[in-house]
Amino acid sequence: MKMIKSLIQNYPDVIVTHFNFEKHVPKYRNIEDTCLAIGYDCLWNENAYKILKNYDKRIFFNGEHPCSFTQEHEYGLKGSGLDEVFSDVYTICPYTAKWANDVYHNGREKFKTTIFPIDRENVLKFESDKKEYDAIFYGSICGKDHEETVNYISNFNYKFITLGPQYWSPNEPVDMDNLWSKVTDVNIPTFQKWEILSKTKVVPIFNQLYLKDNQVETIKTYDNWKRNEAFTNVDQKIACQLKPRITEAAFFKMLMLVKRDPWNAIEFFYEQNKDFIYFDSNEELPDLIAETTTNWEKYEHIVESAYKKAMENYTTEAVLERMIKETR
Repeated sequence: MKMIKSLIQNYPDVIVTHFNFEKHVPKYRNIEDTCLAIGYDCLWNENAYKILKNYDKRIFFNGEHPCSFTQEHEYGLKGSGLDEVFSDVYTICPYTAKWANDVYHNGREKFKTTIFPIDRENVLKFESDKKEYDAIFYGSICGKDHEETVNYISNFNYKFITLGPQYWSPNEPVDMDNLWSKVTDVNIPTFQKWEILSKTKVVPIFNQLYLKDNQVETIKTYDNWKRNEAFTNVDQKIACQLKPRITEAAFFKMLMLVKRDPWNAIEFFYEQNKDFIYFDSNEELPDLIAETTTNWEKYEHIVESAYKKAMENYTTEAVLERMIKETR
């Protein structure tokens, strides 16, 4: 088995950087017809194409869906893996997988659903049973959900980690100055972030893509876009998108407080009340955070269940093994 990794078009130090598939690929050296490509650049890189054409099984991990379809067709189709460079595309969006197979491949399962993995060895580097912080928000501010969450968690012993406001692109007006004043950590390395996550009790999670008007219009230019369930609510300027947070929360033993949405795609991987807890409105967060952090011992079994499921099914080792089996 061959592997290509090119991350020059990914954000620096994103979770893809730490998949560490390359550490486990040698286990499959006897499989000579397969090449695995990691990194957004592999969709565009001519040198990668020259290598890939020598393999019958050409696998790509796509962690962007359905974002690709907010771009014009020339970039969206290629950026989603809908050309013929790859024989198998693993995507984090179950709805895009079904849609792409039905609309573009006559039902053939070229697109398969996966989850962001983390190498087991990296998970075990962190002690996740000693909690110092109540709640955390991390990433960019993309909409009102995020603004309200930061405002709510700031009343607790909290962390707000971000690359910086230059990366924020909210789809509606937010108070940028107020939010910036509540940031606790800026542009820290992934391992430092994971150390903080491992010491945190709860994380609110929104598995949504927040769309701007021009992005909504672009999505609607794709043929059969309505058949992709990820886009059922684009007129409300949201689409379904699973976040790496469901991976990191499970591995680093944070209780997932998940906003219920029109898709609830987390249920493809985790079970409600067994592995995570839903909430329906942002106004519930203060009481929910207070309850779960104050009575942590009542909720630890949910954290442990998600952790066990992740360690058994969603490590890099497990995801790679599944890829090999499914593409044989």
